[in-house]
Amino acid sequence: MHERNTPGVGTVLTRYNLAFLPEAHCYLTYEDKRIDITRSGVEPAETISQFLHEETIDPEQIGDYKVRLHRKFMLDWVNDNADAVKGLSLVDVWRIREECIAALTQ
Repeated sequence: MHERNTPGVGTVLTRYNLAFLPEAHCYLTYEDKRIDITRSGVEPAETISQFLHEETIDPEQIGDYKVRLHRKFMLDWVNDNADAVKGLSLVDVWRIREECIAALTQ
């Protein structure tokens, strides 16, 4: 996520000198089209165009399973992208992610 595809997170990312953070995002696929109903009332400047990991889940997996998968992905991403995370730990990056999510509600 970055400001152009997730309006509202730019200020938080800038505060930590980050260009973006990977985010677990759910959408519905219908007739080969992605339908994103999580951003009611907010039109991003661009759609999410790059998926680092994509998998189909069942509705009951939206909670604990999705969080575990996302934390594991973020741990691997932090470990593999030292330049992008500028020395931040998984705990730091997850906290920044939470700040980004909170910023979306303001």
